[in-house]
Amino acid sequence: MTKTNALSIGAGVLGLLVVGAGGYFGFGKFGTSVDESRSEWMKGVADETAIRSLAIPGTHDSAALYGIGNLSGQCQTIGIEDQLKLGVRFFDIRLQNRNDELVAVHGIVDQKLKFSQIVSTIDDFLAHHPSEFLIVSIKEESDPKGASLSFQQALEKQLTVFWRKETTLPSQVKEVRGKAVILSRFASSTIGIPAYEGWKDSTSFALPNDIYVQDTYKTDVETKKKEILSCFQETGHAWKINFLSGYSPTGFPPSYAPSIAKEINSWIDTVIPSYEDKGIVLYDFITKERMDAFFGGKQA
Repeated sequence: MTKTNALSIGAGVLGLLVVGAGGYFGFGKFGTSVDESRSEWMKGVADETAIRSLAIPGTHDSAALYGIGNLSGQCQTIGIEDQLKLGVRFFDIRLQNRNDELVAVHGIVDQKLKFSQIVSTIDDFLAHHPSEFLIVSIKEESDPKGASLSFQQALEKQLTVFWRKETTLPSQVKEVRGKAVILSRFASSTIGIPAYEGWKDSTSFALPNDIYVQDTYKTDVETKKKEILSCFQETGHAWKINFLSGYSPTGFPPSYAPSIAKEINSWIDTVIPSYEDKGIVLYDFITKERMDAFFGGKQA
């Protein structure tokens, strides 16, 4: 066998493994259809509406389009611009300070996207859709590399007039139209709504500023479903954030984000229309079909 043939066979085997893994985890079943029918869904929301009363669709690890071997790391199949067009209004952005430039990462996986590009996308959207507002959770995902600036210093260099830096929770829609409301998930933050102190790992909890979070992600699917439903029923806090994402590396085959989402997303589509008080719901692998189910098939 020639060296060239051996390499070709090896590449073919590797391709089959990747395709096979992709088939198992449901790749190709997360549609990527995008329309703009909900690009201004907040236009129909009265200024005096309490933000707590709104049903707000969001995405977990919003910039995580890349993974390792199509298995671990990827959480979305469409970028932030298309998510905005679909009607997504909560974004979970995870960054690393690399040589004083913030870049999107998910764990060790580089997402090939600069925060400056995210800012540009969001600013352009809000400039053209002033009826809308966004909530942007900004987390320092990884330790800095080669940085002389603090995470907040690097962050503030990028922020524009479209970004709300206030540390208090806004209560009514009119306070934040045309703005990206910052939720700060990084240490020593003095801008944005503080969400670093008190954030717990893989459980449900209340932050000191009266935000309730369901983020139980290291668990089996049935337990995760119970946690999601429990969050829908929670009524005692100013805001509530309900993560649909999951990750369970134990067992074989391990359950990464795609395999968990395959089960959760098909289930949530049948459940979520019956809940009036949805709060903020964060999806993995958001699609138009997910959004249709979230809004009960109606244009919000």
